[in-house]
Formats: sequence, structure tokens, C-alpha cells
Amino acid sequence: MRWFPLLKEFDIDIQDRKGSENKMEDHLSRLEEGRSHDGLEINDFFPDEQLLAISMKEMPWFADFANYLVCGIILVDFSSNQRKKVKQDFHDYYWDEPYLLWICTDAVIRRCVPEEEQSEILGTCHSSSYGGHHGGPRIETKVLSCGFYWPTLYKDVSELVKHCDECQRAGGISKKNEMPLTTILEIDICDVWGIDFVGLFVRFCRNTYILIAVDYASKWFDVVAFPNNEARS
Repeated sequence: MRWFPLLKEFDIDIQDRKGSENKMEDHLSRLEEGRSHDGLEINDFFPDEQLLAISMKEMPWFADFANYLVCGIILVDFSSNQRKKVKQDFHDYYWDEPYLLWICTDAVIRRCVPEEEQSEILGTCHSSSYGGHHGGPRIETKVLSCGFYWPTLYKDVSELVKHCDECQRAGGISKKNEMPLTTILEIDICDVWGIDFVGLFVRFCRNTYILIAVDYASKWFDVVAFPNNEARS
């Protein structure tokens, strides 16, 4: 009975059993009160009074809409403006147990994702084998196309890309790190030429390769086509 005040907050059913079926409990009940069989003090200290307490997770961001859709309940500590906002915005949501769905502006229904699932979804769409470490808009589109939504999606994607080491290493070269460009000195016509070898193309008139020569001074260019065997020689 000494533990009854601590246990009464739980919905439990106490059933009595015979001593022959509970040998340990029957042995303890026959000991002298406050003493063990070897003369040592019995420790009655309860190590953790909250041992059987139910741990509550953080309420998801859509808890207010889910409560109102399912039970018609709004938190008591809400102000009048907050109550009006919940009643006004709940038309965009749809409850399909156990998920809350949001009807987006593009008329697509997406599932509202709680906070503990958001990081896993972002990681899969960004750094998985088919993620590709793309930029913010591409990741946002991928998440929405998968049917997920939460209000801070765009902000979370931006922070993810900023703190991704692989994305930052593969980013574009800034003006500070660009190599300086040098101009080509052009003195006379046909003094400096640029030649480019292009091919293999679809065979046309026995020709499969093209040789392009451009004069830097006059921008005059000449194109020469030749067959495959000449290109190899």
C-alpha cells in the first residue's frame, strides 16, 4: 500500500495470486519487517518515481488543425485571433487517419510532415543515390513531388544546401578565384589561327569529320570535310 499513491495515477488492475505461484514475492512477505534474512536493512527507496510515466513527444506543428478537424477542440489559452485563424485555415486541411493532408494552392494534396521526419526526407531527396546534391529549388520541387509539405520547407532546404560540405565544394567559382584572362596579340591577318577538329558525324558524301580553321584578326574561317580514312592518317 505504500506505493499506492504513486501508482494510482495509472490505469492498472491488481490481481492477487497464490504464494506458490509467486515464490519471490512470497519469500519477501515472510521476512521480518524492515530486515532481510541476512540481517541487512531492506532498501525501500524507489529509484525513479517517474519510471512508468508516459513520455510526451513535442507536439507537431499541425496539432491544432488535427485536433480541430477530429474533435472540434481549440486550445483554451488561444487568443481570439488565433482561434479565428485556426477556423479559417482548417478548410485547407483534410484528416485521413493517421495523417493530416494539406490541399495546396496547385490543387495537389500533400501529407503534413512532423518535425522528427523532416530531416530524413530532406536527406533522402538531397544526398541519396538519386538526390544529386542539387540546389534549393530542385530539392524543394523533389520534396513536393513526393507528396510532403511543412511550412518551413523552403527555409530548411536553403540551410541544408548551405551546410552541405559536398555542395559547397562543388559550387561555382567566385570572381575572386577565377583565373585572369589574357588577350591574344593580333598583328597581321593570318598571323594567328585557331584550328578545331570536330567529329565523328553521320556519314555524308563519304565525309565524317570536319576541320575548322579561324583567323583571329579577320574572323575569316575555312571548313574542310574529309572521310574517315583520311582523318586516321
